[in-house]
Amino acid sequence: MKKIVLVKCNMISSQNLCPGDAKCFVAFMRKEGEFERYKNDDAHIIGIVDCGGCEGNANRVVCSLALLKLQLAALNEKPDVVHVGTCIMKFCKRKDDLIAAIKEKAGVEVVEGTHPYAPPTVFGS
Repeated sequence: MKKIVLVKCNMISSQNLCPGDAKCFVAFMRKEGEFERYKNDDAHIIGIVDCGGCEGNANRVVCSLALLKLQLAALNEKPDVVHVGTCIMKFCKRKDDLIAAIKEKAGVEVVEGTHPYAPPTVFGS
């Protein structure tokens, strides 16, 4: 069984631009986007953390992941994969620093992206 942690954009999340992380959850349920790799696996999302915000530094996301590790350990759970959200991959100016920090400290596979649902245009079809 694959156990997955998501890292999402603090700004997009806190501004309700992606309410309830719906796109990530739907893509996971449908096994679309970067979650397609689990179509033949038993996989579960076991945690979600945010990036630490635009004013933070890349170490903030590492602290969030470390805190999640402590909480999951109490539940006898350990992630196998960290997915960096599409929100970060498409819109974050600091994504390279965030991804580098996560890859350096996670100790598990890090996948860049989650869902494929970003619209190509705002008003076009």
